Amino acid sequence: METEIKTETNPSTEGDHVIIGGQINDHSAFLAGVSPERFFTDATTFTQTQLLVTEYYKLDTLSNFWDVYNVEAEAMGQKIVYHTDGLPDINRTLPLIAQPSDLDQLHPPDPYTSGRLPWIHKVNKKFLEITGKLDRSYFTAPFSLAVNIRGYENLMEDMFLRPAFAHSLFKFLCDEVLIPHIEVMRKEVIMPDLLMDGRDAWASPPMITLDMVDEYVVTYTERLRDNVGSNLITRGNWGDAKSRDPERFFAQKMKCTPGSLSVSDPDLYELGPERIKAYADEHNLFVTAGVDAVLLQEGPVEAIVERIKLYIDKIARDGQCMIHLNQIPGETPVEHVHAAVSACHTYGHFPIPDSLDDIHFELPKRESFLEFVNKK
Repeated sequence: METEIKTETNPSTEGDHVIIGGQINDHSAFLAGVSPERFFTDATTFTQTQLLVTEYYKLDTLSNFWDVYNVEAEAMGQKIVYHTDGLPDINRTLPLIAQPSDLDQLHPPDPYTSGRLPWIHKVNKKFLEITGKLDRSYFTAPFSLAVNIRGYENLMEDMFLRPAFAHSLFKFLCDEVLIPHIEVMRKEVIMPDLLMDGRDAWASPPMITLDMVDEYVVTYTERLRDNVGSNLITRGNWGDAKSRDPERFFAQKMKCTPGSLSVSDPDLYELGPERIKAYADEHNLFVTAGVDAVLLQEGPVEAIVERIKLYIDKIARDGQCMIHLNQIPGETPVEHVHAAVSACHTYGHFPIPDSLDDIHFELPKRESFLEFVNKK
């Protein structure tokens, strides 16, 4: 039996254009002029800012993405570095598990009190209180969490030389850390079927082989799903073009996110949107097309518009696609984001004509974010 998970909305039934969303966090802090440390520790500041940024850019999906790769690791005792600009990050010179024996000394975090786990509950409740809905909550997928507390090189060595220890680590992370955390996230908002969206950027070729994806990524995603219910996914993988067998990697990602295929630049552009769409049609998959973060930051506007126009033309005509702006760096010019959103809404208006070249695109003139906030 195939597992059905509602991972995205269908724009052909939900609205009159292809939908667009984005991973915006440190860019939101930059726009609002607040420090990353305050942004990622003050639930009210975080929630209100993300809602304002979503509205300012006219995104179709809520930008409520925090520094997801840090939270569970930090709650376990992993040191985090709060930079004055940009995202906080793991202190990669001091892994929590410096040697295998350190695992025996670890105590599972308390989902109610450890680190910023209580902050997550506050954020989710704030979004629910203000908007009346909560589509999903985020967590670090097992593989990326293992990297962040063990270190990439150490974990690779474990998988090659100490596979029994590696599996013990993954089982500990699933059973003692993530499952209780996920259960409490749902309990705190009284939503037992809330979609749990696990992020797994470290599980990306060539940093990981496809055999490792089967053994450590798919296996432990399914372990989580078996314990907390079917409405759980892991995604955020890159490296499709570096995998040596993109279709096999697509199939693996499909097991982690049933019913949906997410492929992001630069892989999407390198492989070609036609190839991704052909696979998606064959397997009846909704596609999330990720637009390059470097392109969004550096531009020019014309190149951003053409990239989104290409993806709409080749992937989104049947409504089985959304455009996703990959991580938007802090100092990305606002006109670049406005251009991306406007291009999606302009070229992705249903029914999409045979030739997009006949559609006139005009970059909207918008006030600054602070002017927008003052009006609000």
